[in-house]
Amino acid sequence: MTDTQVVTATAEPRRARRSRWSRWATWSVLSASVAWLVFVALHRALSGRVWWWQVPELLPPIVFAVVPVLLLAVALPARLARGWITAVTLASVVLGGGVSGLNPASLWHRSAPAPADAITVFSWNTWYWDQPAAGGAMPPPTGTPPREIADFYRYLRDQRADVYLLQEYVYFGRDSKPIRVDDEARLRREFPGYHIAVASEMVTVSRFPIVSERGVDLRPWLPEERDVTIPSSPDLPDFSTVKTLRTDVRVGDGTVSFYNAHINSPVDASPPGLDPRRLNRTQHELRQANLRALAADVEKNPHPAVLAGDFNASPAMGIMRLMPDRMVDATPVLGSLYPTSWDDRWPLWRIDWAFTTPDVTVHRYELVRSKGLSDHSGQRLVVSTSP
Repeated sequence: MTDTQVVTATAEPRRARRSRWSRWATWSVLSASVAWLVFVALHRALSGRVWWWQVPELLPPIVFAVVPVLLLAVALPARLARGWITAVTLASVVLGGGVSGLNPASLWHRSAPAPADAITVFSWNTWYWDQPAAGGAMPPPTGTPPREIADFYRYLRDQRADVYLLQEYVYFGRDSKPIRVDDEARLRREFPGYHIAVASEMVTVSRFPIVSERGVDLRPWLPEERDVTIPSSPDLPDFSTVKTLRTDVRVGDGTVSFYNAHINSPVDASPPGLDPRRLNRTQHELRQANLRALAADVEKNPHPAVLAGDFNASPAMGIMRLMPDRMVDATPVLGSLYPTSWDDRWPLWRIDWAFTTPDVTVHRYELVRSKGLSDHSGQRLVVSTSP
C-alpha cells in the first residue's frame, strides 16, 4: 500500500508538469501565430506606401511561405487550441501567399512554340560594367572573383540575343560618384551591325534599327508638396533622374518598344551596397516617381512593348503595385517554383523582372546565372508580336 501511494504521488506532479508545459507551449505557438498574422497584415497594408516600412521589406520573400509551414508543424502535436492555431496560420498563408515569391504557375504553364521570326531579348545588370576587370577607380567589392574583359563580352555574345537591355553601364569613383562609361567602340566591334542607344546608366544594343530613343525622366512625378533633394552626379547628371531607357526599334513592318529599366534602390546608392542604415524617405519617393513615370509613358505608347531590368524590388515589396496596368508579368513562363536573381552567388531574392504588353507573347523565359561576372542573374526571353 505504501509503494502504491509513493508511485501515485510521484506520477501526479509529473503529469502536472507535462500539462503546464503543454499549455505554455500551445499558447506560445498561438501567440506566435497571431503575431505573424498581424505582421503580414501590416506588411500588406504598409509595404510600398510608407518609406519607414522598407526594413521589413528586405526579408527574403520565401519567409512568407516558410514561417506558416513551421508554425503548422509545431502546432500539430498540440492538443489545446490546435484549431485556433491552424485557422490563424492559414489566414496568414492566404494573406501573405501573394508576396512569397512562389510561382505555382510553373507547375502547369505551357508556352506556345516560338515562330521563326521570334525576338530573343537579354536583360542584365552588369555590376558596374567591366569595372572590376578594367581596374576602375573604385576597387571591386570584397569577395569579387577575378574576371577578364574578354569573359564579360563572351558572356554577352553567348546569349545570342537580338536585343540587349543592359544596366549599370557606369563606373564608380573612390568618392562614390558615378563615372560615365564610353565603351561604344568596343560594343560595335563585339556586335557588328547592331545599333546602340544610351541614357544615364542604361545601354540598349539592338540588331534591329533604332527609330527612336529617350530616357524617361522621373522628376515630373516627384511629390509636389515636398522639395525632394536629388543626389548630384557631376559626371553623369541624369544618373539619379533617368532610370529607364525607352528604345523603339523597327521589326519587320512594325515598331516594338523596349524599356530598359533600373529602378532606384531602396537605399542611398552612394556608396553602392545594401545597407539598411541608408534607407530614407527620398529613396522611397524616387522609386515611386520612377515607376509612375514609366507607367505614364507605357500607357501613352501605342506600340507593342517589352519591359525588363533590375527593379530593386522583390515580390514582397508593395511598390510593385505601381507597375503599368498594360504590362503583363512574364513570371508564369519561368520554369522555377521559386525564381531568384540576386545575389547570384547566394540567391534568395528576385529583383529582376520582365513584362510585356498583351500583344507580345513570351515563348521562353529563363534566368541565366552570371558565372561570377555580376551579382545579378541575366534574364533571357524569346518573344513575338501579334500581327
